[in-house]
Amino acid sequence: MGILRKLTKGIQAFSNEVNKPSSFEKGEEFENYVREYLFPIEEYDLVHKTHDYHSNNGDYVESSLKPDFKFRDKKTKKEFYVEVKWRKGYYNRQHKVEWCNGQQLRRYKAIDKKEDKVFIVLGFGDKPARPEEIILFPMSSCNYTGLYDSFLDNYSFYVDKPVFSSYLWKLK
Repeated sequence: MGILRKLTKGIQAFSNEVNKPSSFEKGEEFENYVREYLFPIEEYDLVHKTHDYHSNNGDYVESSLKPDFKFRDKKTKKEFYVEVKWRKGYYNRQHKVEWCNGQQLRRYKAIDKKEDKVFIVLGFGDKPARPEEIILFPMSSCNYTGLYDSFLDNYSFYVDKPVFSSYLWKLK
């Protein structure tokens, strides 16, 4: 009975992985990139990370409504959230980038105001593990689900470089 149960769980795990939507896969890849390169373990403690697709697929974890990460700056001890969004391709400078929906915008604004500061990291390019453009902005500066280049250009950030706390806390 134990072997059959293990075999069934293994088949179910394989099936879940095969059936995971591509958008979740790419989002998770970009989240891993953000943790490794922008908010590395040497500079930031990981306080919270939202649950992955598989955890939420069967029994949705309510804390997954929070932004993707909560970090603690090792130098200042300040805690903050980071929401990560991946967009394939490049943003067209004549059109806006829809980075979230209205419900998410209201939720992130409320968290930013009532709990801890929220920062948004947008990644663009062909591969989420190797983005070609990074945008980093504070939620307090954003009031719309669609952003134009006049906004995005102010928050362009270096690819593959860590975010220094002195830079982060000066963002407006």
